[in-house]
Parts: sequence; C-alpha cells; structure tokens
Amino acid sequence: QRLPRLCGVRHALDVIVRGRINGTASEGLKFGFLDGVASEDEGILEVALRWASWASTLSPEKLDSRRLCLKTVPNDEEGMDNSDLCDFALQSVPPKDMGGESVHATIEAIRASFELSSFQKGMEAEKNIFNDLLYHSLAGRAYRHIFFAERSSSSGRQLSKMKSAPSVVGSQLKKGKGAIGVIGAGTMGRGIAISFLRAGFGPVTLVDVNPKGLDAGIKYIQTTIHGEVKKGRIPGSKAKGILNHVKSSSDISYLADCDLVVEAVFENLKVKKEIFTKLNNLVVKKDALLLSNTSSLDVDVIASSLSPERRQYCAGMHFFSPAHIMKLVEVVRGQATSGATLEIICAVTKRIKKVPVVVGNCDGFVGNRMMHPYTSESALLLADYGGKGGLTIADVDNALGRNGHGMAIGPFLVSDIAGNDIGYNIRREKGLLSDHRTGQVGPNRKNGMRYTELADEMVEKWGRVGQKAQKGWYNYDPNVGNGRKALPSPEMEELIIKHSMNSPHKGTKLSKDEIIHRVLFPLVNEGFKILEEGIALDPSDIDIIYLYGYGWPAFKGGPMFWADNYIGLTKLLNELEKFHEMCPGSDYFRPSELLKRCVDLGVGVQEYYKKGYAASGATTPQSKL
Repeated sequence: QRLPRLCGVRHALDVIVRGRINGTASEGLKFGFLDGVASEDEGILEVALRWASWASTLSPEKLDSRRLCLKTVPNDEEGMDNSDLCDFALQSVPPKDMGGESVHATIEAIRASFELSSFQKGMEAEKNIFNDLLYHSLAGRAYRHIFFAERSSSSGRQLSKMKSAPSVVGSQLKKGKGAIGVIGAGTMGRGIAISFLRAGFGPVTLVDVNPKGLDAGIKYIQTTIHGEVKKGRIPGSKAKGILNHVKSSSDISYLADCDLVVEAVFENLKVKKEIFTKLNNLVVKKDALLLSNTSSLDVDVIASSLSPERRQYCAGMHFFSPAHIMKLVEVVRGQATSGATLEIICAVTKRIKKVPVVVGNCDGFVGNRMMHPYTSESALLLADYGGKGGLTIADVDNALGRNGHGMAIGPFLVSDIAGNDIGYNIRREKGLLSDHRTGQVGPNRKNGMRYTELADEMVEKWGRVGQKAQKGWYNYDPNVGNGRKALPSPEMEELIIKHSMNSPHKGTKLSKDEIIHRVLFPLVNEGFKILEEGIALDPSDIDIIYLYGYGWPAFKGGPMFWADNYIGLTKLLNELEKFHEMCPGSDYFRPSELLKRCVDLGVGVQEYYKKGYAASGATTPQSKL
C-alpha cells in the first residue's frame, strides 16, 4: 500500500513483483525512492548527522505531507491507466496453479492501493489477501516446507547422534582453508574446481591424464571466472586471486599435500578403485578427505581400495551438473565413514554455497535411484502407447515439463542434454542390453521383466546420443536456437512405431494426468522404499534433493510433500496397485510397505516421521546412515 503511493504503480510493480531493486542512485532520486545521495567524500557518521539535523527541523505540516498513509497513488508518468499497468503485469507471471498464486495476490494488493478509497481500506484488503494465502494456499505451505527442510537437511541433523573423532585437517576445512585436489577435468571436475575456488579454498589442483582435456578444463575455469567479473558477480581483484590458486597437472602425485580430494572421472568402478589405490599411497596427511563424485557406484567398494585407517575419511560427495551452478550435494556415507568426516563434508559444502543432504549407500543413492522408474516408465509409455496417432515424445515432456507438472524440463529433453549414451552405458554395465549380433538378451534381464529396447537401439544403431550429436529423442539444428531447441524427429517417430508395433495399446493418446501418474507415482514409491531402507532419514531430505538436483517445481514442495498434500496417500496406493496389476513386470509399481503403513495409520509420510513412528521401529530395516 505504501510503495505505490511513494513512486507510482509502474515502479512499485517493478520492485514488488519483478524484484528490480538494482536501480541507480539517480533513478532512486528521480522516482522518489530516495531523499538524497551522500557525496563521495562524506563518511557514514557525517551523513547520518546531516540528515538527522535536517529531519529535526521539519514542521508537523511537512512531516504529515511525507506520511504515505495520507497520500494517494499518483497517475502514471507515461499516461497509462494504473489498472492497465496491473493487467499488463499479470500477462508476464505464471498462472495461479503453476506457482503464480502469490504474485497474482501481490498485484491484487497493489491494485487495492488505488482502487479503494483510503489507505486503511487498502491495508484491510491486503491483510485479507495475506491471510487467505497463509491459511489456504497449498503452494504457500510448500514454500514454507522447503524453507525449513533445507535448513534441517543442511544442519547436520543426521549427524547429531554420531560419534565424532577429532581431525586436524577437518578443522581447517571447516574454516574455508585447505588445499583441494580434483581428479578429472571434464564437465563435473571443472565445475567442482570452480565451486571450491570461488569459496576461497586454495590451491585447487586439477588433475587429468589427458593433456588436451586438462587444458580445456583450465581454459573453461578461466573463462567462467572472467565471465563472472563481467557480470559483476566477482570483483576483478578477487578474480585475480582466485585464478592464482588454480594449479594443474597430468601427474596425480601433485595431490600429495592436499587436505581434500574429489575424484570426478567417468563412472567406471575399476578406474575409480585404481585412483583411490594411488591416493592411498601418495596423499601425505592421513586424515585428508578422499571423496568420490560417483553418481551411482558403491562407495564401500571404492573405499576398499584404501587402507583400513583411511576408510573413515572416505565418502561420496555427489555434485550435480553443472557443478558450479547446481546447489545440491548428496553426501554419501559408506560403512566405515566417520561422523566427523560427514560433519566436515557438510560444513565444506555450505562453505561453497551448496546444500548438503546426507544419504546412505546404494545403487543411485537417492536422486538417481528415484530417476530410474521415472525415465524407464517414460520410455515404456512410448513403447506401449506410441505409434501413428498415439503418444509422442513431446506429449510426455509437455505433461511433465514446465507447462504441465512443472518440472524444469521433461525426461526426454533431460536425457538429450545429459547424453543418452550415459543411460545406455549404465544399462550395459547392469547386463540389461541385448547382444545386437546374436540377439540374446542381457543376462540380468529377468523373464517377465518389462523392458523396451527403444532407447538402446536409438543409441547403438542410430548414434542418437543427444544434443552433442545434434540428434537424440529430438533433432537439433545448430541454426535454430543455438542448437538447443528440440525439434521433432521423423526417424524417432519411425523407431517408436517399430517398438510399439506389438502393443495392444499402440496409437493411443493419454491425458496429461495419466502420464503424470504413470511416471511420477513410481518415482514417489521409490522414495518410500528409500525411507524404508534407511537410505534417507526423513522425507524432507528427498524433497530437497529433488528440488535442487532435478528441477522439481518449488510450489509443489518436493515428491514426498506432493504425495502427501496434492495427491493423497490412499489414492497413490490404489493407483500403484492398479498399475502393478496391469504391469507386473515393472517392480517399481509394487507399493512400498511404508506407504501401506501410512495409509493404514491414516497419516501422511511427513506426519509419520514427525510423530516418531519411524523412530519407534514402525519400519523394520536399520538406517544406512
């Protein structure tokens, strides 16, 4: 109610709705935000005294003329009607049901400032709008849930009952000091190095056996830091110091004096074990942290390459790509990882301005394990319902993406950006692929297992690995959207027709909600199983992982919050049972015992943990944390 009276509706919308608060001092004077600007040669105390003296001389009449509650909203300086300005602002905000509820309410409150007859009536209207959001907005509850969940997950709540041994190196790292080593100069390695450099750690030594890859990594780091200077995010003087801390070598022995080493090479267990064997022999400090950025491999197997004394200092530190941008870090505890080590990693993670979530050790940990049913079912929907006139790649992406469920992007576009060869190689390592020469299916593809070779063939036979090859689930043209815009692929349409040929449902369209339920319900169900097994200690941890690591829409609070509040656990259970009956070959549809328990008790999963049912032994498996 006050700001529109001070500077007009146009500028109030800029500040309140669009968050534009970085105007210049001259703009502030012009638009009425400021009374004056200090000169360059004035000190703070001198300015304060000068303006206090000025204020003391104001007459009561002058003071009243400055009271915003006594003013009316001025007409727009460019002649537009104030109501039209609000209507125009509404065109650029999300719909109410897609996270825009609070912004719509804000514009409604601004409108009250000039439509109602007095300041008092405007304040009353604003209070009613606020209370309506506070008590009735599900999105508002989701945002508050995230606020507290983030602080809980990064506070070391999981570590409070763990015995901690003192660490000389750890005390330095907690203060933001220490030598850092990063092994692997690829996309992940260079992003991890940037994260540590920006936080003031140093020296940061990047190691890669490929000299060309190492040079490319260093060049990327330099370009990124210089780019942040141009954008005003880092002062030029600080950037110089950051870049002075960058070291590089193709010889791993250069990491001998490091306090913390993050291995970030490609997902190959044999290679990672070889690296940790070398680190075991060359790193001088016995309490140095030796961490792996693995996204799915067994941390205990990696730690087995170390001497028994060192294993307590080994854990997973799973960054998300691009590592210098994404906020999430999964801190993976192995069997031998000490509580002190986890505590140090969480402190370091917060030092580099990221959110740590401690998770247990299993295939894919939390985030990627839940992604398996998400990506698998997305592809299987095409094999079941695709073909002429049926479900398309874009249908699935649109249902789950920003204009559907609200994910940042849909599953097929995600895969194209990350590289379809990654999923292909994981399926090959798991023994699921068919031998294209003999036609024999992979040894670990069980009889009756629901599986489609659609994603395998597109990579193996057609080289459709994603944006880097200008073809994946979609086509990409370097002349359209800088090669990033997803374009329909006639080749993929034919491939889907081939793989859906024997499905009784081929050529069938599904509604947006049907797609969302088929793809996201098994993802949530996997979250319940993760809680059952003690891989995560609280449903809010899973929500934070999906919010910051996978683009889950904040206004829906995370997968577990969504299940509790948007879907309802009874409906979730009934739908999963129906899907499992339809598709018994997909075990991810088999309902979790924890989900059944919550439904039997008549509580949501958040309430189940808050009331202490989990701590009382209602779930039988022992925590992996």
